[in-house]
Amino acid sequence: MPWQKRDSHSNQPPRRPRRDSEAGGGSGTGAGAGSGAGPWKKSGPGPSHSNYKGRKDEPRERDRAGDRDRERPYEGERRPKSGPHTHKSPSRAHTGKPRDASAHGTSWEKSADWYDKIIGAQGSELYQRIVIPCALDMLRPKRDESILDLGCGQGVFTRALSEHGAKVTGLDASSSLVRRAQEYPSPTPIHYVTRDAADLKNLGPFDAVSSILALQNMEHLDRVCVSAAKVLRDGGRMLWVLNHPCFRIPRQTAWGFDEENKIQYRRVDAYSSPTSIPIVMHPGQAQSESTTSFHKSLSDLMYCALSAGFMLAGFEEWHSDKQSQPGPRARAENRARDEFPLFVGMLWRRVGATVRQ
Repeated sequence: MPWQKRDSHSNQPPRRPRRDSEAGGGSGTGAGAGSGAGPWKKSGPGPSHSNYKGRKDEPRERDRAGDRDRERPYEGERRPKSGPHTHKSPSRAHTGKPRDASAHGTSWEKSADWYDKIIGAQGSELYQRIVIPCALDMLRPKRDESILDLGCGQGVFTRALSEHGAKVTGLDASSSLVRRAQEYPSPTPIHYVTRDAADLKNLGPFDAVSSILALQNMEHLDRVCVSAAKVLRDGGRMLWVLNHPCFRIPRQTAWGFDEENKIQYRRVDAYSSPTSIPIVMHPGQAQSESTTSFHKSLSDLMYCALSAGFMLAGFEEWHSDKQSQPGPRARAENRARDEFPLFVGMLWRRVGATVRQ
């Protein structure tokens, strides 16, 4: 199996250590050169994450949360864009019942073909090397467990769960992405559903629910959490993986470089306010597909889960494993990657009845 779990839990949260053999060089793809270990080998005590060796020619990461500046981190003092398309309080944009995905489509429906070409059957390099191994390590799926994957897209994580023997249901509001998920082969049969993540009627019960880099495309996260609580068994797990909401906010965060002090820093122009952000897939083109990212602060994210009857059982921050090519800024760039994580993983447990209906 390409994705494997650690043997036991570590007391230290996973971070991206420097590779012993690179000293700042290399492209950051595949396994650590000369070290005999993947990019998740820890510098301290405790077992290491396994590494999935992705295709080196695979396209850059463009995950469904839409943080486009992650793969272009060092372009100098790039000011984040702002303007009339940034709306405070996204809940005002659409009110009432959750939208019917089959009737109205989603912001990802028109982008499905392009997104599938970018991500494909196995996911991007970051997905293969970081997201999937760490997500599996947090969720620890067991054989014959029933697991619901919300915002499954073309089924990259559902197939990873299937390889561990789980009975998987993948759900996405985009019918085009669901069709693509059904076309890809899987180790065991996977049930796919085209539906809004806030509408889980007649599904379950499940032992676990996962959502991998998709929650930031869901407008009404509070409703999603309530629905998830209803289909989970008592004590069931819910795993979230997101672009880090503190440092990876589209149009509101960017890299900068302090020439005087030779420091690479992360600029954050806004964080606390809930924000609806349109993401243009092909900037510069006269016509381009677009999606919407719904930013929430950590406290707002956690409130959605806590008020739905969940308890936080695990929290991890995952860093980039890339290394800059040798140069005057390489040391500062590598240090910045160590300081500012790419992703956050949250593991929740259902502990009580839903508080808010």
